[in-house]
Amino acid sequence: MSWLVKVIQGALIGAGAVLPGVSGGVLAVLFGVYKPLMKLLAHPMKEWKNSLMQLWPILVGVVVGYIGIAKVLAEVLVRYESQALALFVGMTIGIMPSLFREAGEKGRDQKSWISMAVVFAVALAVLIVCRVMQVSIVPNFAWNMYGGFSLVLSMIAPGMSASVLMLPLMATNAAGETFTLYEHITGAIGNLDFGVLLPIGVGAVLTLVLLTKAIDWLLNTHYSVTFHGIIGIVIAATIFTVPVAAFTAGVGSCLLHLLFVVLGAIATLALDKFNQKVEKPEVE
Repeated sequence: MSWLVKVIQGALIGAGAVLPGVSGGVLAVLFGVYKPLMKLLAHPMKEWKNSLMQLWPILVGVVVGYIGIAKVLAEVLVRYESQALALFVGMTIGIMPSLFREAGEKGRDQKSWISMAVVFAVALAVLIVCRVMQVSIVPNFAWNMYGGFSLVLSMIAPGMSASVLMLPLMATNAAGETFTLYEHITGAIGNLDFGVLLPIGVGAVLTLVLLTKAIDWLLNTHYSVTFHGIIGIVIAATIFTVPVAAFTAGVGSCLLHLLFVVLGAIATLALDKFNQKVEKPEVE
């Protein structure tokens, strides 16, 4: 496999980490690089000689995918926010069959369903409290670090999408403008705003250092329980991503945004169907 193909695969993985309804981790599994990537991230000092030469084109592609898709998303969210959110909700709905299939790959039992229900309830409760109290964050160093955490988590936790963790969080700036944290982070990446990229990078590095080994251990020892918990977060956050105002603005607006939901679902269902037809390469 040429380095150029690996760069393209990395770009798709990076784009998947940013795109709502898509998981960079799932695409890494599809391309057969998830295991060596997790080995490198979990044990960088031990694995860099063996893995870095194999993975450097992937890592370069990830950065290219992050920046390229983030710039496009920033423009789309500014101009067509409600339609984009409806599309993203549909994409998440469409990826659900794939998530449940992946979650049950090693079997599922009562603990799996309990994990999903408990995590869903906790995440939903937190989001409801924030909505009722009209909590609006002000992007600062800490919240930008959280953006880095979300992006990396989408890479190391298959099925998790960064948008799930950022779209429900509303933010305001000094001018009183309201936007989602997801818009803020993707805009900063797309425009190479280094004032925001620095804390994003800090959050990303800390996540890699502190969570990669933990997630690797959880997926190896409690795969089903962990994966179903991730699904619980995804479902709760998706509920709060729905642009309710657009759906209640009138029949025409409701039908238009419903169309975007359907299109989003069809897109990710088609991607999932294609993924199932692709033979995953064996990785040692």
